[in-house]
Amino acid sequence: MGVGHIGRRHSTGGVYGWFVEFNGRCTFIPRTTRQGKSGRVSAQRPQMGVVVVSEPATDFEVLSQEGGEVVYNGTLSAPMDDVSSGDTVQQADFSQLRRTGTFVLQVDGVGQSYPFRISPDVYHSAFIDTLRSYTLQRANFVIDDPLTGLYHGLAHMQDAEAAMYFSDEFYREGQTLDMLGGWYDAGDFGKYTTPGAITVAQLLLAYEWAPETFTQGQMLFPAEVAEAAGDTELPDLLVETQWKLDWLLKMQRPDGAVYHKVSGAEWPSMETRPEEDDQTRYVYGMSTYGTGMFAGVMAMAARLYEPFDPTYSEQLLTAAKDAFQYLEANPEPYFREDENQNSGSGPYDKHEDAEERFWAAAELFKTTGDARYERYLTEHLPTYFSEQPELIGWLNGLALGHWAYLTAEHPDPSLREQVNQAFLDAADAILEQVEGDGYNTALTPDQYTWASAKNTVALGNLLLMANALSPNEAYENAALDQIHYILGRNATGYSYLSGSGAQQVQNVHHRTWNATGVYIPGLLVGGPNNHPGGDPLQQALIEDGTVPPAKAYLDELESYSTNEYAIDYTAPVVFALAYFSTFDRSMPGEDSTDGP
Repeated sequence: MGVGHIGRRHSTGGVYGWFVEFNGRCTFIPRTTRQGKSGRVSAQRPQMGVVVVSEPATDFEVLSQEGGEVVYNGTLSAPMDDVSSGDTVQQADFSQLRRTGTFVLQVDGVGQSYPFRISPDVYHSAFIDTLRSYTLQRANFVIDDPLTGLYHGLAHMQDAEAAMYFSDEFYREGQTLDMLGGWYDAGDFGKYTTPGAITVAQLLLAYEWAPETFTQGQMLFPAEVAEAAGDTELPDLLVETQWKLDWLLKMQRPDGAVYHKVSGAEWPSMETRPEEDDQTRYVYGMSTYGTGMFAGVMAMAARLYEPFDPTYSEQLLTAAKDAFQYLEANPEPYFREDENQNSGSGPYDKHEDAEERFWAAAELFKTTGDARYERYLTEHLPTYFSEQPELIGWLNGLALGHWAYLTAEHPDPSLREQVNQAFLDAADAILEQVEGDGYNTALTPDQYTWASAKNTVALGNLLLMANALSPNEAYENAALDQIHYILGRNATGYSYLSGSGAQQVQNVHHRTWNATGVYIPGLLVGGPNNHPGGDPLQQALIEDGTVPPAKAYLDELESYSTNEYAIDYTAPVVFALAYFSTFDRSMPGEDSTDGP
Protein backbone atom coordinates (compact mmCIF):
# COMPACT_ATOMS: atom_id res chain seq x y z
CA MET A 1 0.00 0.00 0.00
CA GLY A 2 1.63 3.20 -1.10
CA VAL A 3 1.59 6.60 0.48
CA GLY A 4 -1.40 7.80 -1.51
CA HIS A 5 -3.43 4.76 -0.61
CA ILE A 6 -2.77 5.21 3.07
CA GLY A 7 -3.68 8.87 2.85
CA ARG A 8 -6.94 8.14 1.05
CA ARG A 9 -7.87 5.42 3.49
CA HIS A 10 -7.56 7.75 6.45
CA SER A 11 -8.47 11.18 5.18
CA THR A 12 -11.71 10.12 3.55
CA GLY A 13 -12.43 7.10 5.71
CA GLY A 14 -12.59 8.92 9.01
CA VAL A 15 -9.95 10.65 11.03
CA TYR A 16 -9.78 12.70 14.13
CA GLY A 17 -8.22 16.09 13.68
CA TRP A 18 -8.37 18.30 10.62
CA PHE A 19 -6.83 21.59 9.59
CA VAL A 20 -7.50 24.21 6.94
CA GLU A 21 -6.12 27.70 6.40
CA PHE A 22 -8.08 30.60 4.93
CA ASN A 23 -8.26 34.01 6.65
CA GLY A 24 -8.01 32.00 9.85
CA ARG A 25 -7.62 28.36 10.71
CA CYS A 26 -10.17 25.79 11.68
CA THR A 27 -9.51 22.49 13.38
CA PHE A 28 -12.12 20.15 14.75
CA ILE A 29 -12.90 16.67 15.98
CA PRO A 30 -15.55 13.97 15.56
CA ARG A 31 -18.06 12.50 17.87
CA THR A 32 -17.40 9.65 20.23
CA THR A 33 -19.68 8.11 22.78
CA ARG A 34 -19.29 6.18 25.98
CA GLN A 35 -21.11 2.90 26.08
CA GLY A 36 -21.80 0.21 28.60
CA LYS A 37 -21.02 -3.42 27.87
CA SER A 38 -24.57 -3.76 26.65
CA GLY A 39 -23.80 -1.24 23.92
CA ARG A 40 -26.20 1.34 25.34
CA VAL A 41 -25.06 4.90 24.78
CA SER A 42 -24.63 6.38 28.26
CA ALA A 43 -23.06 9.74 27.47
CA GLN A 44 -22.29 12.05 24.60
CA ARG A 45 -18.74 13.32 24.47
CA PRO A 46 -18.09 16.94 23.58
CA GLN A 47 -17.54 17.73 19.91
CA MET A 48 -15.47 20.84 19.59
CA GLY A 49 -13.61 22.63 16.84
CA VAL A 50 -11.03 25.37 17.20
CA VAL A 51 -11.19 28.36 14.86
CA VAL A 52 -8.17 30.65 14.60
CA VAL A 53 -9.27 34.16 13.69
CA SER A 54 -7.75 37.51 12.84
CA GLU A 55 -11.10 39.19 13.55
CA PRO A 56 -13.80 37.81 15.86
CA ALA A 57 -16.42 35.62 14.20
CA THR A 58 -19.90 34.87 15.48
CA ASP A 59 -21.53 31.77 14.05
CA PHE A 60 -20.61 28.44 12.52
CA GLU A 61 -22.39 25.75 10.54
CA VAL A 62 -21.86 22.03 10.09
CA LEU A 63 -22.78 20.83 6.58
CA SER A 64 -23.15 17.36 5.17
CA GLN A 65 -20.40 16.73 2.67
CA GLU A 66 -22.81 15.20 0.21
CA GLY A 67 -25.38 17.80 -0.78
CA GLY A 68 -24.18 20.60 1.49
CA GLU A 69 -27.21 20.40 3.79
CA VAL A 70 -26.83 22.42 6.98
CA VAL A 71 -27.20 19.85 9.77
CA TYR A 72 -26.19 22.04 12.69
CA ASN A 73 -25.50 25.68 13.42
CA GLY A 74 -24.20 27.32 16.54
CA THR A 75 -22.48 30.28 18.11
CA LEU A 76 -18.72 30.46 18.53
CA SER A 77 -17.22 31.06 21.96
CA ALA A 78 -15.68 34.39 22.86
CA PRO A 79 -12.19 34.97 21.41
CA MET A 80 -9.28 33.81 23.56
CA ASP A 81 -5.58 34.62 23.22
CA ASP A 82 -3.76 31.30 23.45
CA VAL A 83 -0.32 31.78 25.01
CA SER A 84 1.41 28.65 23.71
CA SER A 85 0.47 29.22 20.07
CA GLY A 86 0.16 32.99 19.87
CA ASP A 87 -3.22 32.44 18.20
CA THR A 88 -6.53 34.10 18.88
CA VAL A 89 -9.01 31.25 18.94
CA GLN A 90 -12.73 30.63 19.20
CA GLN A 91 -14.29 27.28 19.87
CA ALA A 92 -17.17 25.75 17.93
CA ASP A 93 -19.17 23.36 20.11
CA PHE A 94 -21.37 21.02 18.10
CA SER A 95 -21.86 18.37 20.78
CA GLN A 96 -25.59 18.29 20.11
CA LEU A 97 -25.08 17.01 16.57
CA ARG A 98 -26.30 13.41 16.78
CA ARG A 99 -25.97 12.33 13.17
CA THR A 100 -23.27 10.08 11.83
CA GLY A 101 -21.75 10.63 8.43
CA THR A 102 -19.24 12.89 6.71
CA PHE A 103 -19.42 16.62 7.26
CA VAL A 104 -17.58 19.92 6.95
CA LEU A 105 -17.50 22.84 9.36
CA GLN A 106 -17.95 26.32 7.90
CA VAL A 107 -17.35 29.77 9.36
CA ASP A 108 -18.21 32.84 7.30
CA GLY A 109 -15.13 34.94 6.70
CA VAL A 110 -12.85 32.10 7.74
CA GLY A 111 -13.62 29.23 5.40
CA GLN A 112 -14.57 25.60 5.26
CA SER A 113 -12.81 22.67 6.83
CA TYR A 114 -11.67 19.42 5.37
CA PRO A 115 -14.36 16.71 5.42
CA PHE A 116 -14.61 14.74 8.66
CA ARG A 117 -16.52 11.65 9.66
CA ILE A 118 -18.65 11.22 12.77
CA SER A 119 -18.83 7.58 13.80
CA PRO A 120 -18.52 5.43 16.93
CA ASP A 121 -15.57 3.52 15.40
CA VAL A 122 -13.65 6.59 14.29
CA TYR A 123 -10.53 5.60 16.26
CA HIS A 124 -10.32 2.04 15.01
CA SER A 125 -7.87 2.36 12.12
CA ALA A 126 -5.48 4.52 14.14
CA PHE A 127 -5.62 2.01 16.99
CA ILE A 128 -4.72 -0.88 14.70
CA ASP A 129 -1.99 1.17 13.01
CA THR A 130 -0.35 1.93 16.34
CA LEU A 131 -0.45 -1.71 17.38
CA ARG A 132 1.02 -2.86 14.07
CA SER A 133 3.82 -0.32 14.28
CA TYR A 134 5.59 -2.53 16.82
CA THR A 135 5.64 -5.53 14.52
CA LEU A 136 7.10 -3.33 11.80
CA GLN A 137 9.87 -2.26 14.23
CA ARG A 138 11.06 -5.81 14.86
CA ALA A 139 14.80 -6.27 14.77
CA ASN A 140 16.51 -9.40 13.45
CA PHE A 141 13.41 -10.40 11.52
CA VAL A 142 12.33 -10.37 7.88
CA ILE A 143 9.54 -7.83 7.44
CA ASP A 144 7.31 -8.42 4.43
CA ASP A 145 4.08 -6.57 5.14
CA PRO A 146 1.43 -6.63 2.40
CA LEU A 147 -0.65 -3.89 4.04
CA THR A 148 2.00 -1.17 3.94
CA GLY A 149 4.30 -2.65 1.30
CA LEU A 150 7.21 -2.50 3.76
CA TYR A 151 9.91 -5.05 3.07
CA HIS A 152 13.38 -5.51 4.43
CA GLY A 153 15.48 -8.60 4.77
CA LEU A 154 16.99 -10.25 7.81
CA ALA A 155 19.02 -7.51 9.48
CA HIS A 156 21.56 -6.99 12.24
CA MET A 157 22.16 -10.69 12.70
CA GLN A 158 25.51 -9.66 14.15
CA ASP A 159 23.46 -9.09 17.32
CA ALA A 160 23.96 -12.83 17.89
CA GLU A 161 27.55 -11.88 18.72
CA ALA A 162 27.23 -8.42 20.23
CA ALA A 163 30.54 -7.40 21.77
CA MET A 164 30.89 -6.16 25.33
CA TYR A 165 32.07 -2.55 25.19
CA PHE A 166 33.62 -2.80 28.65
CA SER A 167 34.67 -5.42 31.16
CA ASP A 168 32.74 -6.21 34.31
CA GLU A 169 32.80 -9.02 36.85
CA PHE A 170 31.06 -11.38 34.43
CA TYR A 171 32.34 -10.63 30.93
CA ARG A 172 35.49 -9.16 29.49
CA GLU A 173 35.65 -6.37 26.95
CA GLY A 174 35.11 -7.80 23.46
CA GLN A 175 33.41 -10.97 24.69
CA THR A 176 30.28 -11.66 22.65
CA LEU A 177 26.73 -12.21 23.85
CA ASP A 178 23.54 -13.22 22.03
CA MET A 179 21.41 -10.10 21.87
CA LEU A 180 19.07 -11.06 19.03
CA GLY A 181 15.45 -9.92 19.24
CA GLY A 182 13.50 -6.91 20.38
CA TRP A 183 12.40 -3.79 18.53
CA TYR A 184 14.43 -1.00 17.02
CA ASP A 185 13.96 1.93 19.34
CA ALA A 186 13.18 4.78 16.98
CA GLY A 187 14.45 6.12 13.69
CA ASP A 188 17.75 4.42 14.43
CA PHE A 189 18.66 0.75 14.81
CA GLY A 190 19.57 0.79 18.50
CA LYS A 191 17.83 -1.35 21.12
CA TYR A 192 17.53 0.14 24.59
CA THR A 193 16.43 -1.24 27.95
CA THR A 194 14.63 1.72 29.50
CA PRO A 195 12.45 2.95 26.62
CA GLY A 196 11.80 -0.69 25.79
CA ALA A 197 10.66 -1.50 29.32
CA ILE A 198 8.46 1.58 29.67
CA THR A 199 6.92 0.88 26.25
CA VAL A 200 6.03 -2.72 27.05
CA ALA A 201 4.69 -1.67 30.44
CA GLN A 202 2.21 0.78 28.91
CA LEU A 203 1.08 -1.76 26.32
CA LEU A 204 0.58 -4.34 29.05
CA LEU A 205 -1.26 -1.81 31.19
CA ALA A 206 -3.66 -1.21 28.31
CA TYR A 207 -4.18 -4.96 28.08
CA GLU A 208 -4.71 -5.35 31.81
CA TRP A 209 -7.35 -2.63 31.81
CA ALA A 210 -9.34 -4.08 28.94
CA PRO A 211 -8.15 -7.51 27.75
CA GLU A 212 -11.24 -7.93 25.59
CA THR A 213 -9.99 -5.06 23.40
CA PHE A 214 -6.97 -7.12 22.33
CA THR A 215 -7.72 -10.20 20.27
CA GLN A 216 -6.12 -12.74 18.02
CA GLY A 217 -5.91 -11.64 14.41
CA GLN A 218 -6.47 -7.92 15.01
CA MET A 219 -2.87 -6.90 14.26
CA LEU A 220 -2.95 -8.56 10.83
CA PHE A 221 0.49 -10.07 11.26
CA PRO A 222 2.60 -10.58 8.15
CA ALA A 223 2.88 -14.27 7.28
CA GLU A 224 6.39 -14.64 8.71
CA VAL A 225 5.33 -13.21 12.06
CA ALA A 226 2.22 -15.38 12.25
CA GLU A 227 4.27 -18.45 11.39
CA ALA A 228 6.85 -17.66 14.08
CA ALA A 229 4.08 -17.21 16.67
CA GLY A 230 2.79 -20.69 15.88
CA ASP A 231 -0.31 -22.20 17.43
CA THR A 232 -0.77 -19.91 20.41
CA GLU A 233 -3.65 -18.78 22.57
CA LEU A 234 -2.01 -15.40 23.12
CA PRO A 235 -3.77 -12.31 21.79
CA ASP A 236 -1.69 -10.57 19.15
CA LEU A 237 -0.53 -7.84 21.51
CA LEU A 238 1.02 -10.36 23.91
CA VAL A 239 2.68 -12.14 21.00
CA GLU A 240 4.32 -8.87 20.05
CA THR A 241 5.32 -7.74 23.53
CA GLN A 242 6.89 -11.15 24.13
CA TRP A 243 9.29 -10.39 21.26
CA LYS A 244 10.58 -7.44 23.29
CA LEU A 245 10.41 -9.17 26.67
CA ASP A 246 12.55 -12.03 25.41
CA TRP A 247 15.20 -9.54 24.35
CA LEU A 248 15.05 -7.73 27.67
CA LEU A 249 15.70 -11.03 29.43
CA LYS A 250 18.95 -11.34 27.48
CA MET A 251 20.06 -7.95 28.79
CA GLN A 252 20.12 -9.18 32.41
CA ARG A 253 23.44 -10.06 34.02
CA PRO A 254 23.83 -13.14 36.23
CA ASP A 255 23.63 -10.93 39.34
CA GLY A 256 20.29 -9.41 38.27
CA ALA A 257 21.57 -6.05 36.99
CA VAL A 258 20.57 -5.06 33.46
CA TYR A 259 22.69 -3.69 30.63
CA HIS A 260 21.67 -0.41 29.03
CA LYS A 261 21.62 -0.82 25.24
CA VAL A 262 22.80 -2.61 22.11
CA SER A 263 23.85 -0.59 19.07
CA GLY A 264 26.63 0.18 16.63
CA ALA A 265 29.39 2.70 17.29
CA GLU A 266 28.36 4.96 14.39
CA TRP A 267 25.08 6.45 13.24
CA PRO A 268 24.10 4.89 9.90
CA SER A 269 23.12 7.33 7.17
CA MET A 270 19.44 8.03 6.66
CA GLU A 271 19.62 6.06 3.39
CA THR A 272 20.70 2.85 5.16
CA ARG A 273 18.29 -0.06 5.09
CA PRO A 274 18.36 -2.29 8.18
CA GLU A 275 20.00 -5.19 6.33
CA GLU A 276 22.73 -2.87 5.01
CA ASP A 277 23.99 -1.83 8.43
CA ASP A 278 26.71 -4.42 9.00
CA GLN A 279 28.81 -2.66 11.64
CA THR A 280 29.75 -4.43 14.85
CA ARG A 281 27.13 -4.14 17.55
CA TYR A 282 28.09 -3.51 21.16
CA VAL A 283 26.57 -4.01 24.59
CA TYR A 284 26.81 -0.70 26.43
CA GLY A 285 26.29 0.48 29.97
CA MET A 286 24.38 -0.63 33.02
CA SER A 287 22.13 1.34 35.35
CA THR A 288 20.14 0.91 38.52
CA TYR A 289 17.25 2.91 37.10
CA GLY A 290 17.13 0.56 34.11
CA THR A 291 17.31 -2.42 36.44
CA GLY A 292 14.35 -1.01 38.33
CA MET A 293 12.34 -0.55 35.14
CA PHE A 294 13.24 -4.08 34.10
CA ALA A 295 12.01 -5.44 37.44
CA GLY A 296 8.76 -3.50 37.14
CA VAL A 297 7.86 -4.63 33.65
CA MET A 298 8.88 -8.24 34.29
CA ALA A 299 6.71 -8.42 37.41
CA MET A 300 3.79 -6.97 35.47
CA ALA A 301 4.32 -9.33 32.54
CA ALA A 302 4.56 -12.35 34.84
CA ARG A 303 1.05 -11.61 36.07
CA LEU A 304 -0.44 -11.20 32.61
CA TYR A 305 1.22 -14.14 30.86
CA GLU A 306 0.49 -16.58 33.68
CA PRO A 307 -2.95 -17.70 32.37
CA PHE A 308 -1.41 -18.54 28.99
CA ASP A 309 2.04 -19.89 29.88
CA PRO A 310 2.82 -20.50 33.57
CA THR A 311 6.38 -21.59 32.80
CA TYR A 312 7.15 -18.39 30.94
CA SER A 313 5.42 -16.39 33.66
CA GLU A 314 7.69 -17.96 36.26
CA GLN A 315 10.75 -17.08 34.17
CA LEU A 316 9.64 -13.46 34.03
CA LEU A 317 8.94 -13.33 37.75
CA THR A 318 12.32 -14.85 38.60
CA ALA A 319 14.00 -12.22 36.45
CA ALA A 320 12.07 -9.47 38.25
CA LYS A 321 13.03 -10.83 41.66
CA ASP A 322 16.68 -11.14 40.67
CA ALA A 323 16.72 -7.54 39.46
CA PHE A 324 15.10 -6.34 42.65
CA GLN A 325 17.54 -8.34 44.75
CA TYR A 326 20.36 -6.53 42.97
CA LEU A 327 18.76 -3.19 43.81
CA GLU A 328 18.45 -4.17 47.46
CA ALA A 329 22.12 -5.12 47.56
CA ASN A 330 23.13 -1.90 45.78
CA PRO A 331 21.16 0.96 47.34
CA GLU A 332 23.00 3.82 45.61
CA PRO A 333 22.02 5.05 42.12
CA TYR A 334 24.45 4.04 39.40
CA PHE A 335 24.64 4.81 35.69
CA ARG A 336 27.65 3.48 33.81
CA GLU A 337 28.74 5.56 30.86
CA ASP A 338 31.99 4.82 29.05
CA GLU A 339 33.85 7.12 26.68
CA ASN A 340 32.22 7.28 23.22
CA GLN A 341 29.31 5.16 24.45
CA ASN A 342 26.88 7.45 22.63
CA SER A 343 28.79 7.86 19.37
CA GLY A 344 26.17 5.90 17.45
CA SER A 345 23.15 5.76 19.73
CA GLY A 346 21.08 7.79 22.16
CA PRO A 347 22.14 8.28 25.78
CA TYR A 348 18.88 7.70 27.71
CA ASP A 349 20.79 8.68 30.82
CA LYS A 350 19.35 9.10 34.29
CA HIS A 351 21.43 9.33 37.44
CA GLU A 352 18.71 8.85 40.06
CA ASP A 353 16.49 5.82 40.48
CA ALA A 354 14.01 6.25 43.35
CA GLU A 355 10.93 6.30 41.12
CA GLU A 356 12.01 3.09 39.37
CA ARG A 357 12.79 1.36 42.66
CA PHE A 358 9.29 2.29 43.83
CA TRP A 359 7.76 0.86 40.68
CA ALA A 360 9.77 -2.36 40.95
CA ALA A 361 8.78 -2.97 44.57
CA ALA A 362 5.13 -2.01 44.07
CA GLU A 363 4.76 -4.19 40.99
CA LEU A 364 6.31 -7.17 42.76
CA PHE A 365 4.01 -6.52 45.72
CA LYS A 366 0.99 -6.55 43.41
CA THR A 367 2.06 -9.69 41.55
CA THR A 368 3.25 -11.77 44.51
CA GLY A 369 1.37 -10.33 47.48
CA ASP A 370 4.61 -10.66 49.44
CA ALA A 371 4.67 -8.03 52.19
CA ARG A 372 8.46 -7.74 52.03
CA TYR A 373 8.09 -5.55 48.95
CA GLU A 374 5.66 -3.25 50.74
CA ARG A 375 8.10 -3.06 53.66
CA TYR A 376 10.83 -2.00 51.25
CA LEU A 377 8.64 0.89 50.14
CA THR A 378 7.79 2.02 53.66
CA GLU A 379 11.38 1.70 54.91
CA HIS A 380 13.28 3.14 51.94
CA LEU A 381 10.86 5.28 49.92
CA PRO A 382 8.14 6.47 52.32
CA THR A 383 7.81 9.98 50.87
CA TYR A 384 7.05 8.67 47.40
CA PHE A 385 3.58 7.48 48.40
CA SER A 386 2.48 11.12 48.48
CA GLU A 387 4.68 12.35 45.61
CA GLN A 388 2.55 13.55 42.71
CA PRO A 389 3.17 11.25 39.73
CA GLU A 390 4.68 12.62 36.55
CA LEU A 391 3.74 11.40 33.10
CA ILE A 392 4.80 7.84 32.36
CA GLY A 393 8.05 7.79 30.41
CA TRP A 394 11.57 6.42 30.37
CA LEU A 395 12.61 9.19 32.76
CA ASN A 396 10.05 8.38 35.42
CA GLY A 397 8.20 5.19 36.36
CA LEU A 398 6.56 6.45 39.55
CA ALA A 399 3.03 6.58 38.12
CA LEU A 400 3.27 2.88 37.26
CA GLY A 401 4.44 2.16 40.80
CA HIS A 402 1.59 4.18 42.22
CA TRP A 403 -0.89 2.38 40.02
CA ALA A 404 0.47 -1.04 40.97
CA TYR A 405 0.15 -0.20 44.65
CA LEU A 406 -3.35 1.22 44.26
CA THR A 407 -4.54 -1.92 42.49
CA ALA A 408 -2.70 -4.46 44.64
CA GLU A 409 -4.87 -6.87 46.58
CA HIS A 410 -4.01 -5.77 50.12
CA PRO A 411 -2.30 -2.38 50.27
CA ASP A 412 -2.10 -0.52 53.55
CA PRO A 413 -5.27 1.64 53.63
CA SER A 414 -3.55 4.81 54.82
CA LEU A 415 -0.75 4.49 52.28
CA ARG A 416 -3.24 3.74 49.54
CA GLU A 417 -5.08 6.93 50.41
CA GLN A 418 -1.84 8.91 50.15
CA VAL A 419 -1.22 7.54 46.66
CA ASN A 420 -4.84 8.10 45.68
CA GLN A 421 -4.70 11.74 46.74
CA ALA A 422 -1.38 12.30 44.97
CA PHE A 423 -2.91 10.98 41.76
CA LEU A 424 -5.98 13.18 42.06
CA ASP A 425 -3.91 16.27 42.87
CA ALA A 426 -1.80 15.66 39.77
CA ALA A 427 -4.93 15.14 37.67
CA ASP A 428 -6.54 18.35 38.90
CA ALA A 429 -3.44 20.33 37.94
CA ILE A 430 -3.48 18.80 34.45
CA LEU A 431 -7.20 19.48 34.08
CA GLU A 432 -6.73 23.12 35.05
CA GLN A 433 -4.12 23.52 32.31
CA VAL A 434 -6.34 21.85 29.70
CA GLU A 435 -9.33 24.01 30.53
CA GLY A 436 -7.27 27.19 30.28
CA ASP A 437 -5.66 26.37 26.93
CA GLY A 438 -7.11 27.55 23.63
CA TYR A 439 -6.61 24.12 22.06
CA ASN A 440 -7.45 22.22 25.27
CA THR A 441 -3.87 20.96 25.43
CA ALA A 442 -2.26 19.61 28.60
CA LEU A 443 1.10 21.30 27.98
CA THR A 444 2.15 24.61 29.48
CA PRO A 445 4.21 26.89 27.20
CA ASP A 446 7.51 25.67 28.68
CA GLN A 447 6.59 22.00 28.19
CA TYR A 448 6.94 22.05 24.40
CA THR A 449 10.20 20.14 24.37
CA TRP A 450 11.46 16.77 23.14
CA ALA A 451 8.55 14.32 22.74
CA SER A 452 5.91 16.97 23.44
CA ALA A 453 3.32 15.08 21.39
CA LYS A 454 3.88 11.96 23.45
CA ASN A 455 3.78 13.98 26.64
CA THR A 456 0.34 15.42 25.89
CA VAL A 457 -1.14 11.94 25.57
CA ALA A 458 0.77 10.62 28.58
CA LEU A 459 -0.60 13.46 30.70
CA GLY A 460 -4.05 12.60 29.41
CA ASN A 461 -3.53 9.01 30.48
CA LEU A 462 -2.90 10.16 34.04
CA LEU A 463 -6.36 11.72 33.84
CA LEU A 464 -7.82 8.40 32.75
CA MET A 465 -6.16 6.66 35.67
CA ALA A 466 -7.45 9.35 38.03
CA ASN A 467 -10.91 8.89 36.55
CA ALA A 468 -10.81 5.23 37.54
CA LEU A 469 -10.06 6.31 41.11
CA SER A 470 -12.63 9.11 41.27
CA PRO A 471 -14.99 9.17 38.27
CA ASN A 472 -15.08 12.60 36.70
CA GLU A 473 -16.30 13.13 33.16
CA ALA A 474 -14.06 16.19 32.89
CA TYR A 475 -11.02 13.94 33.34
CA GLU A 476 -12.10 11.68 30.49
CA ASN A 477 -12.97 14.50 28.15
CA ALA A 478 -9.68 16.27 28.81
CA ALA A 479 -7.81 13.03 28.15
CA LEU A 480 -9.62 12.69 24.83
CA ASP A 481 -8.62 16.25 24.01
CA GLN A 482 -4.99 15.10 24.00
CA ILE A 483 -5.76 12.46 21.37
CA HIS A 484 -7.40 15.17 19.29
CA TYR A 485 -4.30 17.31 19.76
CA ILE A 486 -1.93 14.75 18.25
CA LEU A 487 -4.39 14.01 15.44
CA GLY A 488 -4.55 17.58 14.18
CA ARG A 489 -6.44 19.88 16.52
CA ASN A 490 -3.36 21.89 17.31
CA ALA A 491 -1.56 25.08 16.34
CA THR A 492 0.29 23.59 13.36
CA GLY A 493 -2.62 21.56 12.01
CA TYR A 494 -0.40 18.51 11.55
CA SER A 495 -1.46 15.11 12.70
CA TYR A 496 1.64 13.93 14.51
CA LEU A 497 0.53 10.30 14.10
CA SER A 498 1.51 9.01 10.68
CA GLY A 499 -1.31 7.73 8.50
CA SER A 500 -4.04 9.65 10.33
CA GLY A 501 -5.45 13.09 9.69
CA ALA A 502 -5.83 15.32 6.66
CA GLN A 503 -2.43 16.99 7.08
CA GLN A 504 -0.25 13.98 7.78
CA VAL A 505 3.44 14.00 8.61
CA GLN A 506 5.41 13.00 5.51
CA ASN A 507 9.11 13.19 6.35
CA VAL A 508 9.56 11.22 9.55
CA HIS A 509 13.13 10.88 10.80
CA HIS A 510 13.20 7.10 10.43
CA ARG A 511 15.88 5.19 8.58
CA THR A 512 13.73 2.26 7.48
CA TRP A 513 10.99 4.62 6.24
CA ASN A 514 13.45 6.82 4.38
CA ALA A 515 15.61 4.06 2.92
CA THR A 516 12.70 1.92 1.69
CA GLY A 517 10.48 4.82 0.63
CA VAL A 518 7.49 3.19 2.33
CA TYR A 519 5.06 5.27 4.38
CA ILE A 520 4.57 3.53 7.73
CA PRO A 521 1.33 4.37 9.58
CA GLY A 522 0.97 4.43 13.35
CA LEU A 523 4.20 6.25 14.23
CA LEU A 524 3.95 9.21 16.61
CA VAL A 525 6.62 11.85 16.02
CA GLY A 526 8.08 14.13 18.66
CA GLY A 527 6.08 17.26 17.87
CA PRO A 528 6.85 20.91 18.69
CA ASN A 529 10.12 21.50 20.53
CA ASN A 530 10.94 25.03 21.63
CA HIS A 531 13.92 24.14 23.81
CA PRO A 532 17.61 24.57 22.94
CA GLY A 533 19.76 21.56 22.17
CA GLY A 534 17.76 20.08 19.32
CA ASP A 535 18.79 19.46 15.73
CA PRO A 536 20.24 22.24 13.52
CA LEU A 537 16.96 22.81 11.66
CA GLN A 538 15.01 23.15 14.88
CA GLN A 539 17.64 25.46 16.36
CA ALA A 540 17.46 27.72 13.31
CA LEU A 541 13.67 27.82 13.64
CA ILE A 542 13.63 28.94 17.26
CA GLU A 543 16.84 30.95 17.55
CA ASP A 544 15.30 34.41 17.18
CA GLY A 545 12.55 33.64 19.70
CA THR A 546 9.66 34.63 17.45
CA VAL A 547 8.16 31.15 16.93
CA PRO A 548 5.58 30.31 19.61
CA PRO A 549 6.28 27.07 21.51
CA ALA A 550 3.32 25.19 20.04
CA LYS A 551 4.51 25.96 16.50
CA ALA A 552 8.17 24.96 16.89
CA TYR A 553 7.77 21.95 14.61
CA LEU A 554 9.23 20.92 11.26
CA ASP A 555 8.00 18.10 9.05
CA GLU A 556 11.56 17.58 7.85
CA LEU A 557 13.61 14.39 7.64
CA GLU A 558 16.62 15.91 9.41
CA SER A 559 14.63 17.40 12.29
CA TYR A 560 15.15 14.54 14.68
CA SER A 561 14.22 16.68 17.69
CA THR A 562 10.69 17.34 16.34
CA ASN A 563 10.03 14.67 13.71
CA GLU A 564 11.55 11.40 14.89
CA TYR A 565 9.42 8.48 16.00
CA ALA A 566 10.19 6.26 18.99
CA ILE A 567 8.49 3.17 20.36
CA ASP A 568 7.84 4.88 23.68
CA TYR A 569 6.15 7.81 21.89
CA THR A 570 3.42 5.60 20.47
CA ALA A 571 2.86 3.51 23.62
CA PRO A 572 0.65 6.04 25.47
CA VAL A 573 -1.35 6.48 22.26
CA VAL A 574 -2.11 2.75 22.24
CA PHE A 575 -3.27 3.00 25.85
CA ALA A 576 -5.54 5.98 25.16
CA LEU A 577 -7.01 4.61 21.93
CA ALA A 578 -7.63 1.27 23.61
CA TYR A 579 -9.43 3.07 26.42
CA PHE A 580 -11.69 5.05 24.12
CA SER A 581 -12.36 1.97 21.99
CA THR A 582 -13.46 -0.08 25.00
CA PHE A 583 -16.92 -0.15 26.53
CA ASP A 584 -16.08 -1.01 30.15
CA ARG A 585 -14.45 1.77 32.18
CA SER A 586 -14.34 0.05 35.57
CA MET A 587 -11.16 -0.37 37.56
CA PRO A 588 -9.14 -3.39 36.39
CA GLY A 589 -10.47 -6.44 38.17
CA GLU A 590 -13.83 -4.90 39.08
CA ASP A 591 -17.07 -6.35 37.80
CA SER A 592 -19.19 -3.97 35.75
CA THR A 593 -22.15 -4.31 33.49
CA ASP A 594 -22.04 -0.72 32.32
CA GLY A 595 -19.48 2.01 31.94
CA PRO A 596 -19.75 4.98 34.32
